[in-house]
Amino acid sequence: MKTILLATDGSPSAQKATDVAIELAGALDALLRIVSVWNVPVYDYGYVPVQYAPELDEAQRDGATHAVEEAAAAAKAAGVRVSSEIHRGAAADEICGAAADAEADMIVLGAHGWSAMKRIFFGSVSTAVLHHAACPVLVVRGELEEHERDAVGAGTVRSAG
Repeated sequence: MKTILLATDGSPSAQKATDVAIELAGALDALLRIVSVWNVPVYDYGYVPVQYAPELDEAQRDGATHAVEEAAAAAKAAGVRVSSEIHRGAAADEICGAAADAEADMIVLGAHGWSAMKRIFFGSVSTAVLHHAACPVLVVRGELEEHERDAVGAGTVRSAG
């Protein structure tokens, strides 16, 4: 394995994915390419598109920069070869594109562990990447929501992560 692409947004589930990606890259002597994607959506209300304030745009970019810097520092501390970059655009498209450009052997990313209802409203980057990536994808699951933890405890839901 030559290259593992880690997609991170700095969230707790992304931190779990970072830990796994660093461990894999170290064990396989692979380059860890870290990518974070930021985007400020434009909403169209009637005839006039409404865009967020420039401050939000800057905050999104700064958050992505911080996420890759933090993951890169952890990888370097573990002795893993690393490169990092930020992209602007639709997260799943940018992640799949970065993996293709790097000829990545695997993509590692986190999943928030959201309920089906939240995924309907907010979308799921990990699901989109699973469906569109040209290489294997390892999704590291985040924490379950309280009602999902209760269901697992009752034996009605099974989770691998």
